[in-house]
Amino acid sequence: MTLIHSPMKQPKIKIFKLGNAVFIAPEWQASRVVFTILLLLAGLFYLSLAMGREGINNPFLLAETPYQEFILMDIRLPRALVAIGAGMTLALSGSLFQLTTRNALGSPDIIGVNGGAAVGIVMAMVVWPDVIPVPLGALSGAVLAVLLVYFGNGAGIGNMQANKIIISGIAIAALSMAFVDFASSNIRLEQAQLLKSLLRGSLASQNWQNVGLISGMVIFIPVLFWLGRQLNYTHFGDDIANTLGVPVRLIQIISILSAVTFATMSVLVVGPVAFIALSAPQIARRLVRNKGTALFCTALVGALLMLSSDLITLVLPTSARLPVGVITAVVGGVYLMYLLYAELRRTR
Repeated sequence: MTLIHSPMKQPKIKIFKLGNAVFIAPEWQASRVVFTILLLLAGLFYLSLAMGREGINNPFLLAETPYQEFILMDIRLPRALVAIGAGMTLALSGSLFQLTTRNALGSPDIIGVNGGAAVGIVMAMVVWPDVIPVPLGALSGAVLAVLLVYFGNGAGIGNMQANKIIISGIAIAALSMAFVDFASSNIRLEQAQLLKSLLRGSLASQNWQNVGLISGMVIFIPVLFWLGRQLNYTHFGDDIANTLGVPVRLIQIISILSAVTFATMSVLVVGPVAFIALSAPQIARRLVRNKGTALFCTALVGALLMLSSDLITLVLPTSARLPVGVITAVVGGVYLMYLLYAELRRTR
């Protein structure tokens, strides 16, 4: 660990070296925030296992019968793990989109990526069943949505303007949902119900297969570690990043592809859950007071938002548990209104 001193009596910057690479050590503020989020996440995870409307309700998670063991191990535990994993993937996807487009509104639900993935799922399940795998269909639809936004923007990935992102995203999302509704109205009832369960944004009926699917995103950790460092340089502008030897266009392409992959995986497992990808990166950057990437803290905030939204569906006095997408849409809609109002005040 090394200390860098400046003659202007500025704060000391701690760095550490790994071979020839030099890294800025985490600040106390960021470490404290991460530790607090981890504690909150652990508490919510425990509550999601201990609370429920059926089966087992005790503070020590004791399964006294085979039925209670089934409720705990095959229903509540997979649901909680999928909520954490999906929240992380959505948050990381939103963060990569926002950092690449340099726009606070750049998230997969705003620019139509979730809608494109939903169309891909419908195409794979209804139009070409047993021909295109569902994951490949979802990924293809999401990539197509990004390409449409790119061509609609007309200024390049790194220079997307807020109004063009919103207009293109709304148009793509509307067309996508219209296609999904049309396809759902022309298929058998059981197929329509299956599509509804995939596309409404829900944590119901999760299993260990979905846990394994969402956990597969850990293979991207080295890529994220590398991307986070490169995106910190591009945050200061393309010219400065190019001067430092950063391949800006390559970084932007890899970042967009990674973001699309994360968003697609989340849509496959829990459906198009709204606004987690939009709000989690900004909340994380405000908490750690960092204008850079803060990818690790962003992932934790996304998991916290998803798990807390799922617990809200449990305590609401409804006859059946609401889909988690309903809660995130309400909270995210309020947050989006606040964000737009703050942007309007800033530009006046």
